Amino acid sequence: MHILQLTDFYRPVIGGLEIHVETLAGQLVAMGHRATVVTLRTPQSPQPARSDAPEIADGVRIERLRGWAGALGPFYADRRRPFHPPVPDPGLLRPLHRIIERERPDVVLSHSWIEFSNYPLYRAATGPAHVATLHDYGLICAKKTYQYFGTPCTGPRLGKCASCARQQYGAPIAAALAGALRAGRPLLARADAYVAVSEAVADAVRPHVPPGPRLEVISSMVPDGLDELAHSAPRPAFLPPDDGYLLYVGALSRHKGVDVLLDAVRLMRHRVPLVLIGMRGPDTASLELSGPGIIVACDQPKSAVMASWAGASVGVVPSVWGEPHPLVPAEGMLAGRPVVASAVGGLGEIVDDRETGLLVPPRDPPALAAALDTLLDDPARRERMGQAGRRKARAYEARTVTPQLLELFTSVLDERADRARAR
Repeated sequence: MHILQLTDFYRPVIGGLEIHVETLAGQLVAMGHRATVVTLRTPQSPQPARSDAPEIADGVRIERLRGWAGALGPFYADRRRPFHPPVPDPGLLRPLHRIIERERPDVVLSHSWIEFSNYPLYRAATGPAHVATLHDYGLICAKKTYQYFGTPCTGPRLGKCASCARQQYGAPIAAALAGALRAGRPLLARADAYVAVSEAVADAVRPHVPPGPRLEVISSMVPDGLDELAHSAPRPAFLPPDDGYLLYVGALSRHKGVDVLLDAVRLMRHRVPLVLIGMRGPDTASLELSGPGIIVACDQPKSAVMASWAGASVGVVPSVWGEPHPLVPAEGMLAGRPVVASAVGGLGEIVDDRETGLLVPPRDPPALAAALDTLLDDPARRERMGQAGRRKARAYEARTVTPQLLELFTSVLDERADRARAR
């Protein structure tokens, strides 16, 4: 089978979604399938040695396209990530069509808003099937968070969405994105299936997915072998001299609850180091990240992250918004560590309360402090939770998730063939 993935960004621009795309592509090649990735050209994109030379990495063909949206660079808050808008990009339609005609994929698997440039190319009877992956709430929310001024949203409405997104994008862009999402709803029927990465995402988008496309829940994935990596990678020099610290991995930002975590640590009975591994963001400077027992390490490779999990006592995921399906807790669980997480979004689907970790209310430093102290009080319980977490997290490894996707692709292709025969 030949799978062509569409994604706004790809390595060297990397995040949770991009890791999923890259991991899936590699797994497909390892299983004997063909894999192509089509993505946007960004300022960080490698320059080809020759204009006619294909970019191939680990058996995956990579096509980088420059659409019209790339000319809007000054309007992006982060020019390194000029995301595709939720409308078809006229500058992408022709080159994307040429690639699809040349590559002849069986399935186009789209991720994020670049799916809008595939909708006009979709044909229900001919050409490749289209499966759109919903990694977040971007199908219905301009901010992709489904949060209305910091609280769970009750549903999209044009004026409401434009007002809410104003703080993140500014009024003109917020209004344009909210209007585009609303105007683009008829395009959503131009897919054979949607894949939500969690029940939380599926529940939010289900009322807005049109009749026709299927809506399935298949989790995003982590690379195979992270448990082995955690215990074989060299111990990073930035870690405390002794094991037993608390570990946070993720963006150093308030929406990730880092400020809540810092407040909780000050309330704890146990005085253990707190290690924060992540990337700095726009509001990082407003966080009090310095102080006794606080260690900050930015932009670390996966080997250093997993080695850090191996020495931690407890992992902490204190997000204050409904994260769709964060894979940080799965990485910690694969290393055999219990995780204390906020009971929001897809976190409760990964962390089983009182079995693989503890769930606490978001934005509640005393509750978070109490949960961390409870686990630090009981090494035997941490060990039991860590073992249970490792077993649970196997469900998110590429070797487990990829066959589920391939089964869906086969089912979709069979349905298309049945419809063609009926016609």
